[in-house]
Amino acid sequence: MKVYKYRSIEEEIFKRDLETISNNSFYSSNYSMLNDPFDIYFNEEISQVIDLFKVLFPHSELENLEKQFREVLNFKDKIGVYCLSTDFLNEQLWAYYASSYFGYCIEYDLEKLVDKGQNFDFQYQFEIDYRENIPTLAIDDLINLQESFIRKMFATKKSAWQHEKEIRLIFDKYGMKKIHRSAITGIYFGIKTPENIKKAFYKLFENDDVKFYEVFPSNFELDCRLINETKRKLKYDVSKFKFEILKHRMDALHESYYVFYKGSKNELDIKEFILAFREAFLIKESNRLYIFHNKEAESLIDIYPKNDEQYIKYADSIITVCEDWEEAGISNPYKDFHYNEIVNKR
Repeated sequence: MKVYKYRSIEEEIFKRDLETISNNSFYSSNYSMLNDPFDIYFNEEISQVIDLFKVLFPHSELENLEKQFREVLNFKDKIGVYCLSTDFLNEQLWAYYASSYFGYCIEYDLEKLVDKGQNFDFQYQFEIDYRENIPTLAIDDLINLQESFIRKMFATKKSAWQHEKEIRLIFDKYGMKKIHRSAITGIYFGIKTPENIKKAFYKLFENDDVKFYEVFPSNFELDCRLINETKRKLKYDVSKFKFEILKHRMDALHESYYVFYKGSKNELDIKEFILAFREAFLIKESNRLYIFHNKEAESLIDIYPKNDEQYIKYADSIITVCEDWEEAGISNPYKDFHYNEIVNKR
């Protein structure tokens, strides 16, 4: 999924942002820096309930519960918030946050942006809930901490802001956060963006895979066109191979790709494809690459445990499985003792 950050080109802001981006970073703000005075704004009824319980059932555990609840409420003073949009052609956002079309908009790969391998203090990703009434934290919200309690605290805004289509990332602490270099996939320039700003980005990303667009008015709405593109200098050319990515998984330490390979089944060609794919897509040293010769296996990837029929079908669909950065080879760990046992039963 792609998400977008609109930015101004006021001299000090742009200088700071360019340095931050060049250091593969972004800044998650303290909530007090957000421009909506009603952001992270809520009522709560939990304190009243705790006070009532303390009268009816005096116990030291209730004192501890009250203390813990207060610590949760005060957590808002420490968190980092990074606000993004799902819309790069939003007229109001270009006017508010991008210097009235003199600025620019950064396109991120959201999956890479929230990679806990880069920032272990990343906690939550929310689509903002827009509503007319102030959210109220109630006892029932404690049952579903993330989807109710935390969402009401950090991911609820007045409906007047719904045009922003906001995605919000929450970190344990505000401040600088790291990103993988490949997390930035595009830059959109406004119709008034100066050439020196564009050239600064072309230079910054000259050895990265980044597309540059210009946003302009067309038929009473915004449109965009590709105006430049930079590419990494790679040893292998993955574009010469026909393939389809079926699934990508990534956690803090590991990532896996499941790929339908449509090219030649010659072993040397497959080995070259593995090297090219790794170079182009993989960002973690700990990884696993599953290569299939058909797409039917896609429906079986997330089934576990697999029954005998599913196991055979899945194993027969695999060309090879490569782990980490081992030398590219053709092996299929699914054609094991269990596989042979099932086949022999038939």
